[in-house]
Amino acid sequence: MLVTGIIGYPLKITMSPPMHNAAFKALGLDGIYVQLPVKEEKLKDAVYGLSALGFRGFNVTIPYKKKVMEYLDEISEEAVSIDAVNTVLVKENKLSGFNTDTYGFDESLNKYEIDLTNKKVMLIGAGGVAYACSYIINKKNPSRFIITDTIEEKAKKLAQIYQADRISPQEVEKLTQESDIILNATPVDLQDKILPLMKEGSVYYDINYKFPAKEQKGVKVVNGSLMLILQGARAFKIWTGQDAPVEVMKKAIGFEI
Repeated sequence: MLVTGIIGYPLKITMSPPMHNAAFKALGLDGIYVQLPVKEEKLKDAVYGLSALGFRGFNVTIPYKKKVMEYLDEISEEAVSIDAVNTVLVKENKLSGFNTDTYGFDESLNKYEIDLTNKKVMLIGAGGVAYACSYIINKKNPSRFIITDTIEEKAKKLAQIYQADRISPQEVEKLTQESDIILNATPVDLQDKILPLMKEGSVYYDINYKFPAKEQKGVKVVNGSLMLILQGARAFKIWTGQDAPVEVMKKAIGFEI
């Protein structure tokens, strides 16, 4: 059996198990994907234990995307650049780390026809997933890239990596009105606060898939469901060597574009 899963703590809400289990079934693979809540002091034991138990691989979510890197044998160049791993492959007694969030975010921008080139982009939140998003945003050559976080030191650190402009949370309201694309990478639903301030023709992208996209006249509003599916599809291929049945994965979590 091809055994996979997701490590994090806590794991109250995750759509990954139904998504991956539906993919295994659709392709006729003898596989399973399970939730693995692991407390921080047990992370090292858990990572090595999954290898010993014959896992093919696993995803890594909050708060371990950086910490898990200490226990891996090799890490992809992209994951090193981002300083975060969200997918691990176990093969021939080696633990290899990857970051599929970048692929999921980039491909979701393409699917939603969101062009960041020469646009004013504001990223709210500077945690783990923000690093993957910033990696892609920077490659798209926005005219201005702004980063903010309630913990200003986090915003400063991320902004320095990509030569972005760091602003304080107090400046968000003013710059919201000037931004072409706003991305929320925080665990808080900011739609009621941000959407009414956004200009005609702008885009609000919430990386979190928990929050249903609300309607705002003149603003394109999307959430992270498609990014979740696409990053999961890339992880699936890393583990199985097969293209993931993306439409099946969408249906499994009730997603419609």
